Amino acid sequence: MNKVLVLGGSGLVGRAIISEINKYKGFQVYATYFESSIKLNQNRSFKLNIEDLDNINCILNTIKPQSIISCLRGDYDKQLILHTKIAEYLKKSDGRLYFCSTTNVFDNDLSKPHYEDDLQNSCTDYGQYKIECEKRTIEILHDNACILRLPQVWGKDSPRMKQLLKLLTNNEKVVIYPKLFFNTNTDIVIAKKILYIIEHKLKGIFHLAAEDVISHKDFCNELIIGLGFNNIRIEENFKEEGYFALLSKRSNEFPEQLRLTNKEVVNSLVNV
Repeated sequence: MNKVLVLGGSGLVGRAIISEINKYKGFQVYATYFESSIKLNQNRSFKLNIEDLDNINCILNTIKPQSIISCLRGDYDKQLILHTKIAEYLKKSDGRLYFCSTTNVFDNDLSKPHYEDDLQNSCTDYGQYKIECEKRTIEILHDNACILRLPQVWGKDSPRMKQLLKLLTNNEKVVIYPKLFFNTNTDIVIAKKILYIIEHKLKGIFHLAAEDVISHKDFCNELIIGLGFNNIRIEENFKEEGYFALLSKRSNEFPEQLRLTNKEVVNSLVNV
């Protein structure tokens, strides 16, 4: 039985991962939360305060997980310390860490989409934290550290979808960026891909994004029309431009049903 601990199990991606793993008998899933509760057996959910290292030590020693998936949020410095501690724990037991990173590790170079082997280059605190955490966990765990870089994540119950629907329903302005090109994915497909990586013991860095790039304007227009809204109020912002996108050289390592386009992301969001 593979004991899997999901850090940040109450977030969008964390919830999707828990739901997906629970479908399979070969895994026993545990999760942490900070404020929002988790739909999980009480004996398998743990409140985690990232500022309390004794807290994470207690959780690790109680569960003794073979695999840890990190979807954590919070103070960057505290997270870095916490992930270092987790990596050192897993090194002793030959366990594996699946660290959710972000497109922001490339946010200082928007001249092109980025692949797994591109050099990280960030100008933001968030991106720089993720870069440091990627490096630190790889230094400690080597092949047992799996880096999962995520694009903009959508879901029917995601904060982005809720905010968009609120703006549309209230006839408020929706800001779009015609000169910005990006890509997306859904919480459900990301969860399925992560489980596939765990099951097949894949290693290294993965870009878990749609296989194409789309303009922010086209994506928003298709989504809004698909949701059934017309005569909406649009504000175009031309200041943000370039490519904020992840592409992958490893797509063929996944089955066809786990590979999708941005159009398919939109379809999944508007279909009942």
